[in-house]
Amino acid sequence: MGINFHITSVREGTIFNVMQFLSLEKVTGILTISFGRQLPESTIYFVTGNVTTAEFGAIVGDAVLDMLLCQEYAMKEVSFAPGRISQLNEQAIIVRASSLSGVMLNVSKDVDKCESRPFIYGMLPMQASDGRKVDSLLHVLYDFPKWNDFLLAVPRGDNDRGAPLPQCVLLHRALSRSALTYQTPLVSLKSLRSLLDIVQPLSEKESNNLRGYMRSLLPHPKSTHMSIERFYAFASAIESIAQRRSSEVGDKARRAIHLLIQNTTKMSETANV
Repeated sequence: MGINFHITSVREGTIFNVMQFLSLEKVTGILTISFGRQLPESTIYFVTGNVTTAEFGAIVGDAVLDMLLCQEYAMKEVSFAPGRISQLNEQAIIVRASSLSGVMLNVSKDVDKCESRPFIYGMLPMQASDGRKVDSLLHVLYDFPKWNDFLLAVPRGDNDRGAPLPQCVLLHRALSRSALTYQTPLVSLKSLRSLLDIVQPLSEKESNNLRGYMRSLLPHPKSTHMSIERFYAFASAIESIAQRRSSEVGDKARRAIHLLIQNTTKMSETANV
């Protein structure tokens, strides 16, 4: 009986560890990566332990590995089922498949160097200046041919950034010029400085706890923003510390939090008009 598994707790490094395990076991079958209900899935086909093809809708081949590593934080489930497929998608063949560890190392370097990643949030719903709405950025990548002409029409600008995937170059350009916007309001991490200043000086324990908590709320280490829903959680932690200082400091923190939420919501509404 072949290897068959279903992982529902995906953490940083899970996808690499799973692929390495399948490679060592020399399995043949399909690895499926799920980002959640109503979200498109990605598949990777193994033949006797070799990574053969990878697909995520319009994204195929080596580019899928870049996308998966970039969006690893968004993965919900990983499963593997043994078996052969009737026909390989030649466009989806992994070119650099001779050494899995070498492939993943190169992909990791690509993702680390990606200039567009700080503003690429796969799970967030989006809307376009032409009136179209989509459930997530992942849907845009999956159905990229539907968006290609629209994104190519966005003029180049000084804010353009590089990326391993040309699709992400176009997405970043569209986001920076508001041709595409996230429907969920985003709070800039730079704006949190004013809140942190209110509760200074922090004890070593408070500083470590806040730093760890913020890291857990961010989509990935290169993030420049967090969704307003996650900001509420972080703001609650700040307010709790402020209240321990004094009722006056607590009131000051609450006012600053309310103002930041108000400004963020207004900016989002303006961008989505």
